[in-house]
Amino acid sequence: MSCARARLRDAVLLTGGGQRLGLYHAERFLDQGTPLIVSYRTERPAIERLRARGARVLQADLSSPEGIDALVAAVRNEAESLRAIIHNASVWLTDEDVRDDPAGFDMLMNLHVRAPWRINMACAELLRATSATFADVIHITDTSVRKGSSQRTAYVASKAALESLTLSFSAKFAPRIKVNSIAPGLIMFNEGDDEAYRQDRLSSSALGFEPGPDVVWQAIRFLMDNPYITGASLPVDGGRNVK
Repeated sequence: MSCARARLRDAVLLTGGGQRLGLYHAERFLDQGTPLIVSYRTERPAIERLRARGARVLQADLSSPEGIDALVAAVRNEAESLRAIIHNASVWLTDEDVRDDPAGFDMLMNLHVRAPWRINMACAELLRATSATFADVIHITDTSVRKGSSQRTAYVASKAALESLTLSFSAKFAPRIKVNSIAPGLIMFNEGDDEAYRQDRLSSSALGFEPGPDVVWQAIRFLMDNPYITGASLPVDGGRNVK
């Protein structure tokens, strides 16, 4: 007879934890011994590595309402309480990607707006059940929200809506749950980015270098460790607003 595994207490739920920044954050939480639930869309070798390290990994397609609801049900099954939710799952589509494909626009809105809204609402009681003094919700948005983008109007609109959710949820969930955003910009290049593109992007920030994912991890830890910040958006972009 099989035994059901125990539900986690004070876990962190991290969406989009299978690659790049999400994977980096997942491994840092595991390094700290934090009980961790990771959602992912596509099976990768990194997912098996997280599973082997003790993370509860949940496959979920957050681009559809059905996938979002399935993740909510799975999280409730895995967790008795949550210390934090990190909304990291994202897709970076251009207007060319979505112009003739309404499903692409819906994907952006479902992933960046509907999923965080639904997960926050459905998991609020798990957050309030934490043994920590505060629980945290952190939305990973984008620094482009402040300036807009002529090439990614739909993407930036969806991230702007997520920034708006930060303000609304910080008021709705206070004082027990802090809700903040991190707005990254130029954190790490993709392997296929050519030198001209890299130099153009580097020139758009005041500090002008590729920092790597640890700067976003530092921002996550700062927000989780500070008891007196809510409703804020923390830019981690090397000073793009002053360039």
